[in-house]
Amino acid sequence: MKRFAKFVVKYRFILLGVMLLLTIASLFAMAFVNVNSDILSYLPEDVDMTVGMNFMKENFDMQGDAIIGVQGATYEDMEEVVALIEEKGGTKQGGIIWYGLLKEMQDIDWSMLDRYQGVVNNIIQKYGLTIDDLKSMVETLSTNPEITQMFHPDDDTYLMMLQLNVPSSSNEAMDLLESIEKHLEEKGFDYAVGGSTQITREIFDSTIGEIGKYAFVAVLVMFIILLLTTNSLMDPIIFMVTLGVSIVINMGSNLILPSVSVVTYAASSILQLALSMDYAIFLMHAFAEEQKKTLDDNLAMERAIPKTFSTISASALTTVGGFLALFAMRFKIGEDMGLVLAKGVFLSLVTVILLQPCLMLLFKKLSRKTQHRIIVPKFKNIASHSVTHRKTIVAIALALLIPVAIMQNMVELSYIKFVEENPNPTAIEEKVDALSNSLVIIVPATTEQLNGSSNVADQYEFLATIKERDDVNAVMGLFSMLPEETAEGIVNLVNDEQLAGLMSSSGMDMSMITGFLNNGYTMYSVMLDADPESAEGSVALGEIRTLLDNTFGKDGYYITGMTQAVSDLQDITPTDFLVVSLVSIAIIFVILLFTLRSFKMSAIVILVIEFGIFVNLSISYIFGQTVNFMAYIILSSIQLGATVDYAILYTVKYQNYLGLRSAREAAYTALTESGVSIMTSVAILAGCCLSVSIITTNIIVSEITLMIARGSIISGILVMLLLPALLIISTGNQKLEKRSIRKLQNKLFRREYKEKNAQKEN
Repeated sequence: MKRFAKFVVKYRFILLGVMLLLTIASLFAMAFVNVNSDILSYLPEDVDMTVGMNFMKENFDMQGDAIIGVQGATYEDMEEVVALIEEKGGTKQGGIIWYGLLKEMQDIDWSMLDRYQGVVNNIIQKYGLTIDDLKSMVETLSTNPEITQMFHPDDDTYLMMLQLNVPSSSNEAMDLLESIEKHLEEKGFDYAVGGSTQITREIFDSTIGEIGKYAFVAVLVMFIILLLTTNSLMDPIIFMVTLGVSIVINMGSNLILPSVSVVTYAASSILQLALSMDYAIFLMHAFAEEQKKTLDDNLAMERAIPKTFSTISASALTTVGGFLALFAMRFKIGEDMGLVLAKGVFLSLVTVILLQPCLMLLFKKLSRKTQHRIIVPKFKNIASHSVTHRKTIVAIALALLIPVAIMQNMVELSYIKFVEENPNPTAIEEKVDALSNSLVIIVPATTEQLNGSSNVADQYEFLATIKERDDVNAVMGLFSMLPEETAEGIVNLVNDEQLAGLMSSSGMDMSMITGFLNNGYTMYSVMLDADPESAEGSVALGEIRTLLDNTFGKDGYYITGMTQAVSDLQDITPTDFLVVSLVSIAIIFVILLFTLRSFKMSAIVILVIEFGIFVNLSISYIFGQTVNFMAYIILSSIQLGATVDYAILYTVKYQNYLGLRSAREAAYTALTESGVSIMTSVAILAGCCLSVSIITTNIIVSEITLMIARGSIISGILVMLLLPALLIISTGNQKLEKRSIRKLQNKLFRREYKEKNAQKEN
């Protein structure tokens, strides 16, 4: 590291140029990073929601949906909207389902079909049908009051379902919605948009659109904190530039990944800035100490870099260890966030070692000219109370341990509430919302899929039972449109290409049927009148699945939808939380063993931070706060990885003093010396995250940053109160690591001797 430090100092202007080029290239690359706002796409491959989505994509060419509601429009106006959608693309063949399809059926010119009566008869007789059966089917379908009411509830109100053949979060899907909205706004209609595509767009807009705003506020908060805790006006600027470059490089390097989740994209920059600021502060302190020993700033920096590297690399390693634990999640957004954050912390370490020394030497004169007093409190009273009342503090912690351990496991979680709900929806918005919460169920429709046995009776039995439910608004599906007596023949007839061509020439659009039938399977949309996250929604899903099990067999159907997604997430969240907690504890415990070289001390540090995590979650339970499941899962790794640095800093100082002083004196001295650093770290992490939590409208980002801000404060308090008390009690009268006073004195003497020789050489 000494040779490396000399290299950095000698070639600092070249390094500045390289960093500038990397920053410019990364800024350019950022524009091409694929940001994925479809949170549910990170579900494991083997859960019902994902299996159903994959099956629907393969067999129905459907990857997303959208619900469009328009009020104040005429039928002709809606025809223009449909034409726009068809021109724009993004919907599957026959994927625009609206009232116009029913009306077209009512206006069929049967005389055109009569011209081909002989051909038609030959075709339909193969399926045991007559032309009268076709006419009866069309009449039943086009005049079905349930379907008519669904798509045309009022004289001037129309709703349409769009079945998209592109992913909900794709640019094509977003462009389609924007084009529709622009057209409707130009016409002056009241409208509403729902469905999976709208949900992903709201997540994207509420996050990406706010990044600049809350990044500015977070940087401002951090700048104020740094002004109070550093002794030069230039230091905060140098820190910001150093870590700003690492953030830009990290975000630009995301281009090498297939995609980055919108939550990771939004939160990673703020977390990276807040978590890495300690590294910059450590180097600044080391440089200031070395400047006192020599008048040569270059030599002082050459000494400061090796002195700092071991400290900040150990700190970075614990933070990265916490992030790597996220790879153990089944919900793959943990892997996404863990990779980006771990990469960001590593890049922060690199820029602090490479770029910050160059900037500090470049602006050394300006730094001296702008020096000021540090405005920070003393920690003698806190240290005194921690040492004096150590038994009381430990007793209180032990009394709280079991209650907080129980309460943190009882926190109410939310799963698909990503943005704030509209408290005052309009009439058209309420109608769209009623259609948006649907279960998509795919079941066999033909005898081929059932080994030759007919299941038409099963379809109508299923329909009759599910329509009787009070929590079902409507059911849209093939068999809900057809007369039961001719349904089986018509299902087989629909796929006859020759007949389809003849009926198309007669003006009959078969989309209303073909959109729900393909490859021998039929698709139902069951509109539920229950919040997907409510107990009612869970009960409805369970009872509907039981009905499907009894009708089609446990493996005879596929099911997707928001309510199913909630069910899947409820199943995997407890396991993910437990696994992430255990893995992060294991990784960081190993790192602590190498850093502290004491099993007992490492265990105490882990216990203190884990206790802080329990307290953090218990506060949410006590105040009845709902916590997003992602914040709940990743909190354990991020709070542990981010705040264990406070404990390491204090414990290392405690170890150093313990050989020369009693445990109580060592604990007191260590806290008075490390208190400022701990407070600065807590203030930066809490201040940045709290400012983002207040500003953002994205519920996930808000709750993650709020939990981390609160966790950093709790961990800071516990490190300054509980950790010293536990270390004193656990140490007793024994000397740490069994080192003698003479051994430690010799070590200190050798260090002073080397420093004096270095000064003489200078």
